[in-house]
Amino acid sequence: MKTRIIYFALILSLVFSFISLENTTAQTRPTPKLNIEIPKLVARVNGVNIESKYIEFRLNQILRTVPRPLTVKEKTSIAKDLIEKEVVRELVSQQGKKENLEIDNELIDKEMTSLRASYSSEEDFTKALKARNITLEDIKKSMQIDINARQLLNAQIKGKINISDEEVKKYYDDNKSKFMRPEAYHTRHILAAFFPPEALRNQTMKELQKNKEYFARIAEEKIDKAMAELKKGTDFEEVAKNQSDDESSRENGGDLDFIYKGVFDASFDEAAGKLKPGEISGKIKTRFGFHVIQLIDTKPSETAPFEEMKSGIQKHLFLEEAKKQVASYVEELRKKAKIENFF
Repeated sequence: MKTRIIYFALILSLVFSFISLENTTAQTRPTPKLNIEIPKLVARVNGVNIESKYIEFRLNQILRTVPRPLTVKEKTSIAKDLIEKEVVRELVSQQGKKENLEIDNELIDKEMTSLRASYSSEEDFTKALKARNITLEDIKKSMQIDINARQLLNAQIKGKINISDEEVKKYYDDNKSKFMRPEAYHTRHILAAFFPPEALRNQTMKELQKNKEYFARIAEEKIDKAMAELKKGTDFEEVAKNQSDDESSRENGGDLDFIYKGVFDASFDEAAGKLKPGEISGKIKTRFGFHVIQLIDTKPSETAPFEEMKSGIQKHLFLEEAKKQVASYVEELRKKAKIENFF
C-alpha cells in the first residue's frame, strides 16, 4: 500500500519566511538595538527589488525571543537567512505569475477576516499595522504569495512522493532507539497551587504577581493541612477530591494516569521513583505549587509499538522527501534567475 500525505503549510514554513502580525499587547519586551547596517535595498530578483523593511521587522521579532544579547556576526547571519528566504519567496511568486496561477481573492479575504478577528477592534488592528510599518497591501501580497506557493509546490510534489509500508517498517527497525519510551509511573496527587484556580479566574496578572508571596504561603499551609489529614488515615482520594487545586484530576481523586519520566518537574519524578505502590510521598515543590503524591503502579522503559509509531514515521519520511524535492525545484528556479544581493 502507498501512502500520500501532503503537509504544504509545514513544508512552506521550512522554505519561506512569512509576514506575521502578532498582537502588540503580547510584546512586552523592548526592541533590542540591531547594531548592524542593513541597506534599504537588500536584494533584487529578476529586476524586482526586495526592501529591508520586512527583514528588520522579522529580525526584531527574533531578537525579542533570544534570552541573551547576540553578537553582530550572529545578527548578520540571521539577517542573511531572512533575506535568502525572501529571495526564494520572490522566485516562487514570479514563477506562479509565469504559470498564470489565479489569485484566490476569496481565500485572501477569508484569511484577512480571520486576522482582523484576532484583534478586539479595527482600531487595534490598524495600530498593529502602523507599529510594524506594514500596510494592508503588504499583508495581502504576502498572503497571495503564500497561497500561490502552495499551488505551485502542490503541482511539483503531488503524486510524486510514495512512502511504502516497507519503507516505514525499515525506518522503525533501523531506528528503534528513537522509539524508546522512558520509565512511567501511575500516581494520584493533591496540588496546592501557587496561583489557585479562583484567583486565576478573578485577578489580573498584575494582581497575581503582587500577591505571589501570599499565595505561596497559603499554598504551603494548604498542603500541610492535606498531609495532616492523610496521616490521620483519611483516604487519599477523598482528600484529593476535597482539597486539590488540580481541577482536571480532582474529581477522579487526583488520578494522573501513567506519566512518562521527564514530563513533570524533576522533583516530582524523584519523589515518585522513591515510592512503592500504595506509598505516599512527603511534600514536593514544583513550578506549579506544592504536591503530595501516591504511587499506584510503574512501567519500565519500553520500545513504542510499531503500529503506534507508523503514522508519525510516514509523516516524517514524507516531509524529508518533500523538502528535498522542494529544494531541488527552488534550485532550478535560482539557476534561471538573475539574483543580486546587496547585504
